[in-house]
Amino acid sequence: MAKVRRLREEEIEVAAQSLSNAFFADPLQNFTFPDDAERAAKSPAHFMAALQYGHQFGEVYTDDGCPGALICLKPGETEITPERAEQSGLTSLPEKIGEEAFTRFFTALAYAEEIHKADVPEPHWYTMVLGVDSARQGEGYGRALLEPIFERTRSEGVPIYLETAQPKNVTFYERLGFRVLRHVIEPFSGLPLWTFRRDA
Repeated sequence: MAKVRRLREEEIEVAAQSLSNAFFADPLQNFTFPDDAERAAKSPAHFMAALQYGHQFGEVYTDDGCPGALICLKPGETEITPERAEQSGLTSLPEKIGEEAFTRFFTALAYAEEIHKADVPEPHWYTMVLGVDSARQGEGYGRALLEPIFERTRSEGVPIYLETAQPKNVTFYERLGFRVLRHVIEPFSGLPLWTFRRDA
């Protein structure tokens, strides 16, 4: 039985390692860190920054039985502002993961963010990161982690938005009621990108 709850601050480091494992074969993470050894070494710091941001300015969920996490940003607060990036430690990422990796990731992300703003201008929940450790994928934990946000969208009457560069995620999200908004090629990385929306 899934026991989904909010992630505690002291669990961020462990969750970052789980997300690093979950995204080790992800195309965007491979583009960010082309070398396997570098990816294994630096991805945890990358995800720790995202988790810290989500913990301060969004909602982060985990499951007692599963190494994984969901980072969501709330309606009306889906834009990462410079002030919040500074407060959460996102601005220190170049030092932690390297300038080149930082540039690769955020150049690709900037393109995705422009699509995000154009496609969902109204208030919505933004699924920033969803990952389950590779050893536990396929056991239903991804869906379970999303359930609290599904409940919120039903009660609040707002949609959920997310994107992925991982082809195998497309059918997973479609089975959960998301519909594809766009399937494009991100010009800087050359990676395919799918964007999704799930209405309340």
